[in-house]
Amino acid sequence: MSETEQIVHQTQVETDSHGSKFYRWFNPFSRGIGMYSWLAQRLTGLFLIMYVFIHFGIIGTMMLDTFLGFETPGLLYNSITSAMGSSLVEGMGFPDVVESMLRFSFLIDAALLAALVYHGYNGIRVVLFDLGIGIRKQKQVFWILFILGIISWILAMYLIMIVPEIVLAGE
Repeated sequence: MSETEQIVHQTQVETDSHGSKFYRWFNPFSRGIGMYSWLAQRLTGLFLIMYVFIHFGIIGTMMLDTFLGFETPGLLYNSITSAMGSSLVEGMGFPDVVESMLRFSFLIDAALLAALVYHGYNGIRVVLFDLGIGIRKQKQVFWILFILGIISWILAMYLIMIVPEIVLAGE
């Protein structure tokens, strides 16, 4: 075997035969729950930051009306919130409960609450690991907190449905 063939053979052995390590990096099934948890933590964090900026922008439209010289203060803000309060299936004959669940503001609140709950419970998981608690049982800790998060989210969504004063967006 020539020296070049030996180098190529050694490279193929190191890369686990023709770049399969490279493929494995992009294969979603080769990753553990920790990587997905890490990724979801970053994505929910970005979503929450974007929500805060959008929220401040919508609230800022109350001041923008005066700045732009609209005769009716809050005109722009009221048009945005009424659009958010409209149902996606309005007038199609669905029951009121379905229409209220398919309001744009309800879906935004549900997504915001899901992101907050996941981000919070996963943050608790990370703090526990930083304190040295549950390091050997990371999967079990993840699933326990994930299930607690789902229960918390369902309970909060139920409260939003039965106590409409809790829902502030689009009302």
